[in-house]
Amino acid sequence: MIDLSHWNLTIPAGAAIIQTRQLQTYESKWFTRNADGSITFYAPSSGSGIGSTTNSIYPRSELRETLTNGNYKQAGWSLGSARLHRLSATLTVDFLAASKKAIIGQFHGGSTKPPFKLQITGNTIYVQYRPKYNGEEKKDPILKGYKLGNRLAYSAAVSSDGEFTVMVNGEVRKYQFDVASYRSDKWYAKAGMYSQEEIGGVGAGRATFYMLSMTHGDRAEVP
Repeated sequence: MIDLSHWNLTIPAGAAIIQTRQLQTYESKWFTRNADGSITFYAPSSGSGIGSTTNSIYPRSELRETLTNGNYKQAGWSLGSARLHRLSATLTVDFLAASKKAIIGQFHGGSTKPPFKLQITGNTIYVQYRPKYNGEEKKDPILKGYKLGNRLAYSAAVSSDGEFTVMVNGEVRKYQFDVASYRSDKWYAKAGMYSQEEIGGVGAGRATFYMLSMTHGDRAEVP
């Protein structure tokens, strides 16, 4: 069972936010609770009321990290607030919209240019990250040959000194964030189906998550 006590949810219908307390019992065609405890996120590109959030042109059914009391404005964390911050998930990408692209995990901050995105494009999973705040985004193919419907396990862990380790199905990459440039930035995790097909486009994205966790702790080791 996925613990939803420190997440809220943005759905594609009007880009509405389902707040943390309501989310504990919420279910819809955008966010389906399955008998095995998994959760399916569904984001169509077009249809009545389908919209995008501010500064985006894409639909999403996506969780956003909050405090356990539902406060999302105070949920941001700095790199130095713990030795290790780790987002982990096991999922299947069930299908994609016409663009064949979707983001399935993120670290976001105060800028419109997030420090980290895990993106699927066709059959390749990419790590997209910005070593410096608002800097140039780098893109690294970490896994090739992924087939829709197959299991994906990923973790993204950043340490207080900026070391960034990403694992996807056993493939591991290490990167480095410039801690000084991000010193004043507050990050938060996001995960789900953030389709990269524009509103009004063709098709839908769907992903099913079997495990999801975001932890902040003192363990320095990364699997």
